[in-house]
Amino acid sequence: MANYKPVVRTIGAASAASGIVLPAKLSTTSWVLLLVRGTAVFSNTILRSGAVAIWKSTAPTTAEPSEVTFTDANAVYGISTKAGVPLRFKFYAK
Repeated sequence: MANYKPVVRTIGAASAASGIVLPAKLSTTSWVLLLVRGTAVFSNTILRSGAVAIWKSTAPTTAEPSEVTFTDANAVYGISTKAGVPLRFKFYAK
């Protein structure tokens, strides 16, 4: 069964007091949802309470990450993303 992702609908600036009804048709697109769960480990040491940055590409980049999440006290993290997309993960700690 396919999962559904909402299609973004933007409404320009409008006054709350204008009394004008602004129609906005909303729709969804079908996509395959992938849940990724992992553990951050380096040299047999779990990396607790750090940031995990994810890029939806394996190419080197200086751009902002596509997703950011954090590890818990056991170094476990998780994200949901579209399947069939290459991902690059980087861990950041203090």
